[in-house]
Amino acid sequence: DFKTGFGITIIPMNVANVKQVDRPAKQSFEIITPYKSFSFTAESEGEKQEWIEALQQSIAETLSDYEVAEKIWFNESNRSCADCKAPDPDWASINLCVVICKKCAGQHRSLGPRDSKVRSLKMDASIWSNELIELFIVIGNKRANSFWAGKLQPEEELHMDSSLEKRIIFITQKYKEGRFRKTPLGYKTKEELNK
Repeated sequence: DFKTGFGITIIPMNVANVKQVDRPAKQSFEIITPYKSFSFTAESEGEKQEWIEALQQSIAETLSDYEVAEKIWFNESNRSCADCKAPDPDWASINLCVVICKKCAGQHRSLGPRDSKVRSLKMDASIWSNELIELFIVIGNKRANSFWAGKLQPEEELHMDSSLEKRIIFITQKYKEGRFRKTPLGYKTKEELNK
């Protein structure tokens, strides 16, 4: 009888680094720690990239500061993405005052920093002053969306499983073009509104 067993190794990701390896197989990658290196081979290039991205995300999360996210999530409406309603969003557009998920954050970045300044709730701790955190708690996604999406019809809403193409179209219409915006009385130009 031949028996095999699996050993389980716990790798502390806060001290790890991920590195792509060209040899011997193109689908190889390594997790490097101060005490040992671990080599892996994926079945395809796409799978390798998925593993590397997941591992890098894990490393980033172990190094992140959850305190800001927990404070901002105190406002219940900030516990779902302002754009697609995905749960526990950990990104924000600090000039639009909305809390957004990772997928929507990528599309906000494509608008450019003049239209949306995207920051992480967990990794950009240095920009989150007490005043900025308080502003996000007081305004919250519900109040922000009463402005940005005040005229949004249910059939036009973005969903958390929407494609990247649909996200960029929706986010551009919502924030750059102001298609769904409910403008408060007394504001005539975009400049007045921005002030």
